Amino acid sequence: MPLNDQVAPLLRRQLATWPLAAANYAALSRIETKELSINGFDFKVQFNQERITSSAAQTDSKTIGERPCFLCRHHLPPQQEVLPYTAQSGTQYMVLLNPYPIFPFHLTIPDCKHTEQLMLGRIGDMLELANQLPDFVLLYNGPKCGASAPDHFHFQAGNKGFLPIQALVESGASLENYPVKTYLFQWGETHPSTFSYDLDPEPMINLLCWKTGPKYYIVVFPRKRHRPTQFFATGESHILLSPATIDLGGVLITPLEKDFRKLTAADVSDIFTQITLL
Repeated sequence: MPLNDQVAPLLRRQLATWPLAAANYAALSRIETKELSINGFDFKVQFNQERITSSAAQTDSKTIGERPCFLCRHHLPPQQEVLPYTAQSGTQYMVLLNPYPIFPFHLTIPDCKHTEQLMLGRIGDMLELANQLPDFVLLYNGPKCGASAPDHFHFQAGNKGFLPIQALVESGASLENYPVKTYLFQWGETHPSTFSYDLDPEPMINLLCWKTGPKYYIVVFPRKRHRPTQFFATGESHILLSPATIDLGGVLITPLEKDFRKLTAADVSDIFTQITLL
């Protein structure tokens, strides 16, 4: 059975057997959202309390070294079901339901091996997964660009139609004034299988990838900083916003209500200026 046809039954089974996932997916229908216009582009802001663990995750080497890896199979919750997938490269992945969703249908796709979050040699796998999951967009957060598990390689996937940038790209709209620097790549059925760069170990990047019809799309967001000054501030200046691919693609995740209420377009513009290359 094609992978795309296996994931909907996975969602149904997990919501029937995993109370935590069921509660968090049900909560999505009650999540508050608002819109901000930045440089003429509409961004959504989502107040999602369950994302506090990811947004506030400590990713320094000491913290990572002292905690068990939550993406290793032997540390997965007993209720979590695994769909195995082997890419043409030979790399084996686990397709998992993300129990702390942002998308209405949110997947995490880790390597079966515990290996660091680096994209080198995996662009072919990402494009292959985009072909295998045509109802989804694939996401990659670099190890210093929002990945809450920088020690274990993983993609994420979410249902199409959720991120505003997908519709912008497919409509052919200009991204020249988009508030985040972007590089857009498009291919037909012939596409690259390698991804090379000059920096060691990897430039700071976030990636979006998907396939619509015969066309593949990859959006690259180059970064210069992991988190903005507001993340580390105290008092009224503090904003717990740690932008990653989903935020840069048009949906900003605020796990604290105070930030959801007060966040302005000017705040977001300043944050983007701090963390991305303009």
